[in-house]
Amino acid sequence: MLRERRGTFMYSAPIMLLLDTSMTMDHHRIRQAVSDIYEKGFDTVCVEFRNNIYDEYDPQGKAAVRVVSEECTRLGLQFLMIMPMLGPNIVKEHPEARQSWAVEHTGQVVDKRFSIAIKRVHNVGFINTDPRVRGVAKAFHIIRDASRRIIEATDITDRITFAIDMNIETTLAGTYEQDGEILVYARYDTDYMDFAYSGMHKSVDSFLEQYEGLPLDGYAIDEFGAGCRSSEDVYFVGGHYLAGFKAKYGYDLLDRVYLLKNEAVDACAGKVRYDYYQLTIDLTYGLQKYVKDRYTERFGENLFGGFHSTWWGEGNSGDLWAGNIDYFRLTDNLSGGFVDAQFDAERTMVSMTMLAESLAKYSASGHAYNMCWDRNTTKGKLDYYQRLLAVRNVRWVGHAYGYVGPFGPGYPDHSTWDDTKVCLERQKTFQQFIGTAVSKPKLAMMYVWESVAYFNNEYMHYHRLSLKAVLDKMMQEHLEIDLIPTSEADLERYDTLIVLWPTMLPEAAWQSIQGYAATGRRVIFIGPPAQCTVEGRDIRSEFEQLTGAQCVNPSAGKLYTGDYEYVEWDIWFAKSKIEMHMFPLTPLAGETTLIHDGDIIGVSKLNVEYFSFEMPLTSYFETLLVTLSHARELDLPPNTISKVSYDGDNAVLSMTGRWESRINCSFSFRGNKITITDGVLVGIRLEGNRVVEIISDADCTIEVNGSKREYVTIG
Repeated sequence: MLRERRGTFMYSAPIMLLLDTSMTMDHHRIRQAVSDIYEKGFDTVCVEFRNNIYDEYDPQGKAAVRVVSEECTRLGLQFLMIMPMLGPNIVKEHPEARQSWAVEHTGQVVDKRFSIAIKRVHNVGFINTDPRVRGVAKAFHIIRDASRRIIEATDITDRITFAIDMNIETTLAGTYEQDGEILVYARYDTDYMDFAYSGMHKSVDSFLEQYEGLPLDGYAIDEFGAGCRSSEDVYFVGGHYLAGFKAKYGYDLLDRVYLLKNEAVDACAGKVRYDYYQLTIDLTYGLQKYVKDRYTERFGENLFGGFHSTWWGEGNSGDLWAGNIDYFRLTDNLSGGFVDAQFDAERTMVSMTMLAESLAKYSASGHAYNMCWDRNTTKGKLDYYQRLLAVRNVRWVGHAYGYVGPFGPGYPDHSTWDDTKVCLERQKTFQQFIGTAVSKPKLAMMYVWESVAYFNNEYMHYHRLSLKAVLDKMMQEHLEIDLIPTSEADLERYDTLIVLWPTMLPEAAWQSIQGYAATGRRVIFIGPPAQCTVEGRDIRSEFEQLTGAQCVNPSAGKLYTGDYEYVEWDIWFAKSKIEMHMFPLTPLAGETTLIHDGDIIGVSKLNVEYFSFEMPLTSYFETLLVTLSHARELDLPPNTISKVSYDGDNAVLSMTGRWESRINCSFSFRGNKITITDGVLVGIRLEGNRVVEIISDADCTIEVNGSKREYVTIG
């Protein structure tokens, strides 16, 4: 449920301070760095050891951190440590609790013999050792139908003989009594800790011991997730994880491990995939909560708690592997809505900023944060995107002061460092001006991460592409929209609900959607069709009844023939282009609304519409946007970014130009005709229907109902 926002306002501008070896040994330079950060307007220093032979366990590291703490205290800055990856600090103490991974290998038994090339799997950072093949976790003899779905899977783990031959390439060769296809799950030992290990909290405790005596103002566990973090189809099969899985779901994961990548005729593969990834999210949540509870116990309430979970390519899909894709739930243990984004792409910046705003509404503070940066930051990028954050009332997590390697900019050695002062002054001004006012959209889009788990193949990345496209295009069209979790029960405050990718939903969410549709409000389904609930119940017939159409199975989609947006940079980890699919429909009680190259991909039944393709990535979405124009609160030109926020009967309008564009427009709001000429950043506050306060950069002309109005100059 949405949280009530606190009535108090708090300015917030954190920045990462990265200590490399040289800075660690130069305390004078550390003091200069903290002073420099203070002078620019940042109020929170978040310390991390990076590119450093020392860390918090070494006397040199402890001494450097104490200097940072003392300087922050002197200047009145908040100070906190960024906690390293959990686990590596205790793995030597508990080697028996290391992770084991399994990777699927397909082979053929011919004349009762088989030979399989074993994949080389790499570590995912934080340690220096790679996974090692150590046998077979599970093996199955497989029979498939013509569509490659598994008809029969026979456990042959104890019935095969094999030997592993390690050369430049590793092979697994052996025998089995029956010819045909086999799936072999090679087991790899790693030097990561099993996140399901009951003693994982010792990793947190160990870090806290190193911070003893420091007056910490919060905590940060950057990019943390209790998933495997690998894109190489790696699955946990360690003893602690398997025991936790069986305790939670009542079955042995290894008995159904083949369903993590394969479809089967008489099994709900989606549920197994959901169960697997839900447990990783549970583990992430539990460890984050332990951090929050321990810090609260030691340092008190109202701590800063970050950072983002949206790290795998800046949001969604890949975060499924990391164990942190349920951003709304994980916000429980943070002090606001946190995201990560890069200046490389405007769509990423816009969509992740809007995600942060929605997450913030489910946080205790109501504050939204965006840790945004760029490998090639320019003055133009910094200026525009910091104005974007100011207008949307999203706080910047500065990245970063110190040596950052390829992940720039590395302040203060960058041409935009001096510009950050103006950026923060603008943000502070708008944070104070907007205060606790929030947007109140009539449009909502449900964030169905569960459907990403249903696919668990390369096509799942289209969820992120469509999600970002919707949010980006809504902002460009000045349509406010809330992104909401599947746990949200109060849907009736919205006039229209978009359900992106309804393929697999929690039972409660599916019931809520049907109940919402029954009230006559508009429901728009987009993407692959609904198949089942996360509990495993088949809902295909119910979805057909609701939408008035029968749809092909998600695995039987056709290639979309036509132009569509494909942001290759956004799925940089894909080895080749992933083709977009559509899922043809057969109308039953519904009316056809869209035909593409002879295939029906759009239907409607009363107030329910279904578009069975990635509509937001095509020009067809423009037609849908037109039907939503009634929800637009400000009629502004497309080269403008805006937001309308409310605090009771009072309203706050905030706007800026896109990139180098100035604000030159006239619009009406609450009976007032407002004209802005040559504006850069503008904020307008209304009490009821009366304009009572205006802020703007200098040299802007603002008229209200034909009369020129004075304003407070920003900066």
